[in-house]
Amino acid sequence: MKFFSTLIILSSALAATVSAHEFQSSRPDSHAPISVMGDHTHRKGDWMASYRFMVMDMDGMRSGNDSIDPSDVFAANYTVTPTKMSMYMHMFGVMHAPSDKFTLMAMLPYLDTEMDHTIFPMAAPLIALNDGETTFTTRSKGFGDLKLSSLIKLHTGENDRAHLTIGVSVPTGSISEKDKIPGPGGRIDRQLPAPMQLGSGSTDFLSGFTYGKQLETWSYGIQGNSVIRLEDNSHGYQLGDKFEALGWLSWLATPSTSLSVTAYAKTEGELSGIQRDVGLNPPFAPARRTVTTAFGENYGGDQAGLRVGVNFLGKDAGARGHRFALDIDLPLHRDLNGYQLETDMVATLGWQKAW
Repeated sequence: MKFFSTLIILSSALAATVSAHEFQSSRPDSHAPISVMGDHTHRKGDWMASYRFMVMDMDGMRSGNDSIDPSDVFAANYTVTPTKMSMYMHMFGVMHAPSDKFTLMAMLPYLDTEMDHTIFPMAAPLIALNDGETTFTTRSKGFGDLKLSSLIKLHTGENDRAHLTIGVSVPTGSISEKDKIPGPGGRIDRQLPAPMQLGSGSTDFLSGFTYGKQLETWSYGIQGNSVIRLEDNSHGYQLGDKFEALGWLSWLATPSTSLSVTAYAKTEGELSGIQRDVGLNPPFAPARRTVTTAFGENYGGDQAGLRVGVNFLGKDAGARGHRFALDIDLPLHRDLNGYQLETDMVATLGWQKAW
C-alpha cells in the first residue's frame, strides 16, 4: 500500500507544475488502462460497447512465496498435481447511462481453459491407461457468470471525477463441467475441480470505488474492488472473497496515444466447503489425496504486480471514436495458500466504442 501513497503524492506534484484544464473525454487517457473495469461513467443517453481478449499463462507450482516441483507436491501426499494452465477469455461488455447520475454496466465472459497434470509415478500404473500414461490434460469452455453493475457518480470536478460501483454477479456459468480423466475404470468423464469450472455457482456482491484526475499531459487514478460470495453453490462449496487495490499513471504521448503503468495488490480467501463429486481420496490408496485442486486450502492468497499498457483513440474518419488498448500484467509477488499453479503473465487486448 506504500506504493499507492507514493503514486498519489508524485501525481499531486505533477499537478502543481501544469495548468488546470477541463476534463477531455476525447483524449486516449480519459479511460483507464484496458484491464481496469468500470473505470468511467457516461452522460445521460450515452451507450458504449466493449470487447476484451485476455490470455493468462500459469506454469509451475508454488507454495507460499516459493516455486516448487511436482515431487514436492507428491511428498505432501497428493497423487496428482497440475503443472500448467492456460486460459483464453473473451469479455463482452455494454454500458448505458439512463441519467447523468447513473451508468449501468453488463459484462459477460466466454472462457476456454486448459490444464495439464502429472501423476505420482508409483500410482500411475493404477490410475493411468494401459499404455502407461503419466500425464493428462483437462479442458472446459463456455460462457461464465454475468456481472451487472451500477456506476454512481459521487464527484465531477473541472478535471477530476469519482464514482461508486455496486453490482451483482449472476451464476450463469456452469459448475458441472466434466472431462475424461484417467482413474479406476480407465479414462472416463469426471467432475472437474473449481479452477476448471466456468463460474462461481453463487450469487456474488460486487462493489468498488474509482477516482481519476486528468492533467495537461498526464492522468492518474485509483480503484478499489471487492467480490463477496453470498452463498454456497449447488456443489457444496464457496469460492473465497476477493479484494483488490490498484493505481495507474498515464502519459499522453501523442493526441491519439497514451502509455500507462499500473500497480496492483489483491487478496483472495480459501475455498470453503467440500467440492462434491470431486474425488478427495483415491479408492486404491485412501491414505493419499487425489489432486491439489480438490482441496479448499489450496485456493487464495496474496498477489501484487505491475501492468504496462497503451491506449489508442482513433481520430481519422474510419476509426474515429474507436479505442484500442493493450495491457501486459507481470506478477511480482505471489504468496499463495497451500499448493497452486503460479501466474506468469496476463495480457489483455481490448476495443471500446461509445455513441
